[in-house]
Amino acid sequence: MSLPENEIKNGLLNFYEKKFPNNENINILSLDRISDGWENDVYSFTMEYKVGSVQKREELILRVYPGDDAVQKSTKEYNTMKRLHKIGFPVPEVLLLESDSSFLEKPFVVMEKINGRSMGDFIDESPQKKQQELLTLFCKMFVDLHKLDWKPFAPDLSMQVTENSDLFVNNRLSQAHELFHSFQQYEFDPIFDWLKVRIPNIGWDRLSLIHWDYHPWNILIKDNGKAFIIDWTCVEISDFRFDLGWTLLLASTHGYPEMRNIILNEYERIAGFSIKHINFFEVVACIRRLFSVLVSFSHGAEKMGMRPGAETMMRQHSRALKGVYAILVDRTGITIPEVEKLL
Repeated sequence: MSLPENEIKNGLLNFYEKKFPNNENINILSLDRISDGWENDVYSFTMEYKVGSVQKREELILRVYPGDDAVQKSTKEYNTMKRLHKIGFPVPEVLLLESDSSFLEKPFVVMEKINGRSMGDFIDESPQKKQQELLTLFCKMFVDLHKLDWKPFAPDLSMQVTENSDLFVNNRLSQAHELFHSFQQYEFDPIFDWLKVRIPNIGWDRLSLIHWDYHPWNILIKDNGKAFIIDWTCVEISDFRFDLGWTLLLASTHGYPEMRNIILNEYERIAGFSIKHINFFEVVACIRRLFSVLVSFSHGAEKMGMRPGAETMMRQHSRALKGVYAILVDRTGITIPEVEKLL
């Protein structure tokens, strides 16, 4: 369970007083919980303090990491965002990483607050011409991310990254299969067989830094039009088509099925090449989503590194999950009775 807000304020105050003993009159104001996703508890807060004779005021974001791998996730996200910000990629500036759970019972990261609204909200309320402009920006930022040199990020994201994309991605799929089995999830074995048969024909592309949860509600836009990508919890190095497949799946199953082809076509136009074998990567996205739900229901969401209570939110998205399963069956022709029973 999440801590009460008064305990979070007290924990933050204790942290800042120990971290910055020379600052005076530290006060935590306006703590508000703002997250509604499956992964993290996210709060906005205002901090006031005094340095010498100068009064300071900062608007900040607090991300608290649940789950068994909270230390690794928080460290990975912090280090990745720090490097991205340093090279000028549009992410909020991360300020502090704390792995000691004595303050808030879990690791956490503090970063700058981007005062803006989600691109998703802007798209929903905009006329068609503005929607197209936002969609172009959405896809351009996605392409820009995948064009980044992944090597500076490798030490934090994987010690096994190599230039051999074929070998690397094959290993990742094998690791995923082993993970499924570690949770006694054998029902997806026919899907893994389907994937393995097609691996030699995929033609693995370059490795990229991938976000793994890229959608318009993970982009904040300021009043001046500048956009920032948030929520880097799942960041990884892999074939960029895994990232694209996940985004297309989200677009297909959250009320806008026509957006799948629109996003794919716009991505290809901006990137300057056509995407091969995208169905393969959409199948991977499907089993990734369904696996996380099955494990959360059978072992608890925290086993998947998610917030306590995420299972309830998953049940509220049953329509989208049925859409995920429908795409899986459509792409592979394979049915999974255990998933059908769940849904």
